[in-house]
Amino acid sequence: MTNDTWSSVLHGGISTFMKTPIIQPKRDIIKNEGVKAAVIGIPFDGTTITRPGSTMGPRKFRDVSSSVIPYHFDYDVDVVKAFNLKDCGDVDVKIGSGYETVQRGKDSVLEILHGGAMPVIVGGEHLVTVSGTKAVNEFNPSGNYGFIMFDAHFDTATDIDGDKWSHCCPVTRTMELNCFKPENTVIIGPHGPTNPKAELEYVIEQNISYFTMRDIYKQGIEKIIEEAIKIASKDTDGIYISIDMDCLDSSHSPGTVAPTPGGMTTREMILAIERLGKEDVIGLDVVEFAPPYDHPDITAISAVRFVVDFLGSIASRKNN
Repeated sequence: MTNDTWSSVLHGGISTFMKTPIIQPKRDIIKNEGVKAAVIGIPFDGTTITRPGSTMGPRKFRDVSSSVIPYHFDYDVDVVKAFNLKDCGDVDVKIGSGYETVQRGKDSVLEILHGGAMPVIVGGEHLVTVSGTKAVNEFNPSGNYGFIMFDAHFDTATDIDGDKWSHCCPVTRTMELNCFKPENTVIIGPHGPTNPKAELEYVIEQNISYFTMRDIYKQGIEKIIEEAIKIASKDTDGIYISIDMDCLDSSHSPGTVAPTPGGMTTREMILAIERLGKEDVIGLDVVEFAPPYDHPDITAISAVRFVVDFLGSIASRKNN
């Protein structure tokens, strides 16, 4: 198999993220391999209350990643080499059980962290974010981490019909962890008639910061991101980033669980990621893109771009 740039984008061979090798999510393997970032999928959408299909996200994410090359022109870095990037495959989810799936995901992500690598989680529904935040909490329970979420929704339901482990609850469950605090939490992008008042009231009661789409319209994404970083980085050891693909306008991201008009543009997200990559990122996830509605892979291609941009921005900071 040749290693030249153009051969690498051909649709051949086993589908892995950017054709990187698959390794098991075991700390000793990750450490011995010298991996600095690892992708792991959590293909679960068992609690979705809108459109199903995000369970297919990780597979499509890997497939469309063959259209990008390791060298990132904007940052002048080879992201695969910079992180010795590897693909840890998918978590063996528990069909019908959000809680058990979160626990299994947490165990795998924790192995990545203990191996010295940054986890990049691909969903799946937004509940899988809690696998990442729970892993960070167990990895460093005495630490203090910021949390920034891009989403058209607050996702702060206390439960859905008595079930606490729902894709409407990732922020609520994260705020119950020792190392994440409301005062270092920021939600970017909520808007429209899809946010229950009770979820807004939770945000206000907990003193969680939020910037709506109208804030972005009026102030611009650069100013919003600077404010978000000030909040999330104040006296913290790093920041966890979660991107729900429905934060983008539905014309930019049609293949999501809950497409919403009036959201962010792809360009605005790329600018946000460029700035966020300059911070200490403990982990990140990209969730809630649903391939069955995604013609012609617009949303999946953007999800891949966001991850590669994050890696490029982080690598550029570390190289300078």
